[in-house]
Formats: sequence, structure tokens, C-alpha cells
Amino acid sequence: MLKEKCKVAILSMLLMFSIFLLPMAFTVRGQETFFHVTLTVPSTNPSRQAWSEIVYANMLEAGIDVDRVIQDWGTIYDRALDPPQDIVGKTFDDGGFDMLFVGYAMGIDPDPYGLYHSSQLPPGQNYYLWENAENDELCDLIKVTVDDTQRLQYVRDWQQLAYEELPSITLLYTREVVCFDPTALMAHPFEILHYPAWPRAEEWELNPSTTQDTIVLAQTGPCPEEGLMDLVSTSYYDLTTYGVVYDGLTKRENLETLAMVPALATSWEVADDDKTWTVHLREGVTFHDGVEFTAEDVKFTYTAAMADELASPWGSFLKEIIGSPDNIEIVDDYTVKFYLPVPYAYFDSSILPTFILPKHVLESIPYDQWRSHTFNTGEGSYTANGQTWYGPIGTGPYWYAGYDPTTFTNALTRYDDYWDAQNLWDEGKFGIEQYIVVFIEGSDAAITALKTGEVDVLDSQYGLQTKLGSIEEPWGDWVVYDAFGVQELGVNMQHPILGTGVDTPLGQEDPSRAAEAARYVRQAISHLIPRQDIIDTILDSYGTPGVTTPITTLTAGYDTSLEPYSFDLEQAKALLELAGYGAEEEQPPPDFLEEYGIYVAAAVVVIVVAVGAVYFVRRRRS
Repeated sequence: MLKEKCKVAILSMLLMFSIFLLPMAFTVRGQETFFHVTLTVPSTNPSRQAWSEIVYANMLEAGIDVDRVIQDWGTIYDRALDPPQDIVGKTFDDGGFDMLFVGYAMGIDPDPYGLYHSSQLPPGQNYYLWENAENDELCDLIKVTVDDTQRLQYVRDWQQLAYEELPSITLLYTREVVCFDPTALMAHPFEILHYPAWPRAEEWELNPSTTQDTIVLAQTGPCPEEGLMDLVSTSYYDLTTYGVVYDGLTKRENLETLAMVPALATSWEVADDDKTWTVHLREGVTFHDGVEFTAEDVKFTYTAAMADELASPWGSFLKEIIGSPDNIEIVDDYTVKFYLPVPYAYFDSSILPTFILPKHVLESIPYDQWRSHTFNTGEGSYTANGQTWYGPIGTGPYWYAGYDPTTFTNALTRYDDYWDAQNLWDEGKFGIEQYIVVFIEGSDAAITALKTGEVDVLDSQYGLQTKLGSIEEPWGDWVVYDAFGVQELGVNMQHPILGTGVDTPLGQEDPSRAAEAARYVRQAISHLIPRQDIIDTILDSYGTPGVTTPITTLTAGYDTSLEPYSFDLEQAKALLELAGYGAEEEQPPPDFLEEYGIYVAAAVVVIVVAVGAVYFVRRRRS
């Protein structure tokens, strides 16, 4: 016992000593730093924080004066993802951001338009503020080209451009794990119904031997965060709740077939001009309050999405595709026509799945009040069709029963009058009567809740890849799948060094080469990321080194000739030198602490990483 106590004491002393070595470990020996930049890291993800530490250390070693700050999502949205117009483009020191570690849960279609086209600057989703003529041209060509072969060549051309320009520095593509209670649920639905076909709880299958009809899902992010409407929220965690409240006109059958199948639309067709789409709506569908769904609700939803007063993150994208509400014609109660200004290759898979809102509930509420209304927040109550409601109303398989802000719990109840209920019952599905979504931030607490039976499903974003040894039968099992997920380091492309390059030495010397200099800086930083080591050590080999966002290894058109940027400190320094940051002068031999302090610090990082790995991805943004 005494021997063990001595070991603990020695280890504690070493850890305390290593804390004092950290400043020395991360000092660039005898070299003035080149420029200052701040890395922003979300507060909810220890795994992301761990690899941000590694990148931070490597940037210091390369001569960059770098800070690393951990912020909550509200602050990150205000500074980077959804900032007020007076903050757009500002550096971190001026209230904006420089570089942001963030994750995306991507769609299936290889369409970079919504994230990168210059028309999609905030409040659109181009938070990078990338304005590049060649990028815009290729995004436009991908959007309008209906011939698959030609369009996918444009996708590869775009990926080559993004790979060189690096408006976002892609770290990795994700391989995810969902854990669940096998005494309550069957495994297969989780293998084929993850994001972007998520959550689809109506298609989960109860274990035939269970009498349980309430399923509780735990997730590592809060809901509601941005809200309970597709038009105002980009949060994956919000989607996990509201995704069962609404229906789109079409939906993805699953992630095996990838086929688009009818939902609120029974069929759709496009004319020979590739621009005129006719959509035939399902009759006899009712919203949760009993009011019938019609073409009026379809036009109302798309009109709201494009309204400047609502400032939907999808609004500018929809305006580029549809043009304006005038291009939507109600032919009759069950037929709608869309007259697109130009063809859009992904109209049925990208535009028609938009969740349809109830016109009779929302038409009297000004757009600028939608975000704060109970319909979106789940707090308070309101009356619709003579009934009291506590959140959103849709046509989906579950109606929203309420939100408990004390326990961060959303409760939803099966809608037995759902238009597809009988078909689902015939297939042995839709047996879950109560669907509950609860926020449990830490993975250890979530695993304990699964073990004790408090919850039945642990969402993929817990990043349980490194903790599967603690999941045991009979209370726990898991499925693994390659996901449409990306982790990246997003760049403020208006930053004077990282983006425009006007404050780089090369840019100062020759303003015509400022953008070139900034590109060298971004490429240098990409070479400072040990992608495979991060995957192997932090994610237990669950993942693939990344090349670009949003085109991934699972995406049609992915360019297999592109290799992830190698981890190469000397190459990074050479690229910085091309940007005008001088070569390191000859220095005297390092002493022991300068030479080996970094390894002591690395030991601290390894211990921290071993404590817990929570993986946080947001729908499109995370």
C-alpha cells in the first residue's frame, strides 16, 4: 500500500511539474513569432479540444504566435456562425473569429454551393466569407448541370480548387458509433437511419420481447439551442427533436438505397426545360391540431424561408434556387408548381425535403418574432385550433408534448393519426409511443444512464469509439458506420493574414500577391495537423484523414487522386517563408528543458485525452 501511495505521489509531482514546463515546452526557441492568431474551440467536446491542443502546439513550434480559447456555442454563433452584420469579417481581437474548430453533419449530394458560394455570406452558411470567382463559377455549374457525368467532373474541379485554397482546413471524416439498449431496441435501423436520415424514430424497431413503449435518447448537446424549426436552426441537436414533428415533400428512404421517396408529395416530375417542377401532394393529411395540409402550407413555408425579415440560414440558398415566392404556383389544393430560374440538379433531394410548416398557425406571427415564439422555443404555451400547444405543430409522426428546462428534456408523443401510421405498423415499426430527448453532456454520465436504464439510446456525437469496452450486454450494444461527417478548422477569409493576406510581408511588399501569401499561410497550417495520429490516438482509429468539406469519401464525385496534407513541420516553415516570414536564424544548442519539455507536456495531453472523448457534431454546423 505504501509503495502504491509513493507511485501516486511521484506521478502527482510529475504532473504538477509538467504544468510549469508547459510555457517552456511551447516556446519557439530563440525565434520571434511571425504573426498572431486565435484558435476558437467549442466547449462541449473534449476530443476536439484535445486535437486543438496538438495543432496549437505545432503552430507555436512553426513560429506562429497563437492563442487557444474555449467558448460556448452561443458565443461562437455570435462571433462566427451567425454574427450580427457589424461583426461579420472581424478578427477575434475585434469581436469576430480567426480560425474555428467545428464539425459538420453533411448531406449526401456533392453540392458546395450553400457553404461556399459568395451569395451565401451571413446570414447564409458561408461563415468563412470566401469570395472567389472560380469557386462561384464551379458552384454555379454544379448547381445547374443535370448531366451526371459532367456535373461530377465539376465537383472534382471544385474539390481541387478547395484543396489548394483551403477556406476550411479539413481534419477528418468521421466513423460513428450509436449505443443502445438491445433489450429495448433492434440494431439495424441505426445502421441505415443516421444523419442525414435522422432521427426517424418512427422507423426504429422495438425488441419483440420488450413491453417498453417509451424510448429515451440522450445527446451531448442541448435542445432547443437555436429552435424547433428547420428554417431557423442549423443544430443537429435541435433536429434530433423536431425531426419527428414535421414532414417534407420528399425524404431519403435510408442510407443503404439513398433513394428519394414520397412523403407529403406522392409524386413529382420536371419538364423538358429542367426548370419547371410539378409536385403532387398527398390528400387527407392533417397537422397535429387536426387542420388539413394543403398546397397553401407548401407555398407559405418556402415563402417564409426566403423572407429577409426571417433571415433564415437557408434563405439565401433557397432564393438562389427558387428565385422568389412568385415562382411558386398553387395549381390546386394538392398540386404545386415551381418555376426555377435555372435548372437545379438536386431539387428533389435538397429542396423538396424542407419541413412543411402550418400556415394557419404561423401566418399571423411576424417573421421577426418566430425565433422567440413558443412554437420555436418550447417554452410557454399558445392556442391553435382551439387547443393549447407547447411547441411546434407539424404533420410528422410525433407531436411535441413539452420541454423541461430544468432537466433539458423534450417530450414527444406518437401521433396515431399520422398519414403513414398503418403502413409502419404493418412493417412492425412505430411502436414507440413516447419519444424523449434528454441532454446529458458527458459520455461517462451517459453510459451510466444507459446502464441503469434511465436512457435507451446514446447519440453518435458522444464519440464512444474509445469507450466501447465499457458497454456490456445485456444492457448495452452498439452499431458502427461510416458517417457523412466532417471535422475542420474553418478560416476567416477576411482576416488580413489568413484570408486576404494584406498584412503578410509578401502582401505588404507586393499587394498583387497578397492572396497568394495568405494561401501559403493556410497551406502551412494544414501541414501542421497530424491527421492520422489524431485519428489513431484520440479517436481509436475511428475516422479517415480529410481532404475537403463538404465533398467526402462517401460523396459522389470525390477525387481519389487528392491526398490529405501531410504532417510536415519543415514544409510548413517553407510555406511561411514563401509568404515572407523569414527563415529561422542559427541558434545555440537547446538545454534539456527546451529539448524535452514538449514531451512532458504531451504526456499531460495524453492523460487528459484518456479521461474522456465526447464527439460533437451539428447538423451542417457543429
